[in-house]
Amino acid sequence: MPLDANVVVQVLLRERVRLTAAAVVVLRDVHAADDVFQQLVLAALEHPGHFRDADHLLAWSLRAARHRAVDAARRRRVRTLDDEALDALEAHWSGTPAADPPARVEALQWCLAKVPAAGREVLRLRYEGGLSCGEVADRLRRSVDAVYQTLSRLHRRLRECVEQHLKRSATRPEESPP
Repeated sequence: MPLDANVVVQVLLRERVRLTAAAVVVLRDVHAADDVFQQLVLAALEHPGHFRDADHLLAWSLRAARHRAVDAARRRRVRTLDDEALDALEAHWSGTPAADPPARVEALQWCLAKVPAAGREVLRLRYEGGLSCGEVADRLRRSVDAVYQTLSRLHRRLRECVEQHLKRSATRPEESPP
């Protein structure tokens, strides 16, 4: 039985993080990736009866996110990953069951709030601003190696913090985060 519009919206909102991430990998711009996600929702809502079930919708959405992001990157003259790399990522994403993305996002936001301002600035420039590590280094008047090391440390600390936060939440689900 085809999906109705309400189910389409529910599935897409539940998978928003995964779909937006697929576009971010190509575009390297969170705001442009959000635009791609919004385009996906509108396109899916134009023909909700086209989708047999949630899995079919998700498969279509991942493929559409990739193609729309590549098109946007070309218009913006952003260099993208080659097709082989994008195929590998798409295969991984489509086979990965959605671990509770809202909990992971909440944990990441909680952990980001604990990052010192200087570290948040490096992350903001690199990921929100879409700057290369060289451009971040120029902007902050640091060496490229220093920026790479800072990002490496931040990634490791954030990963550890998110994992710890999720473990605490799993053992004490009725309590609010520390």
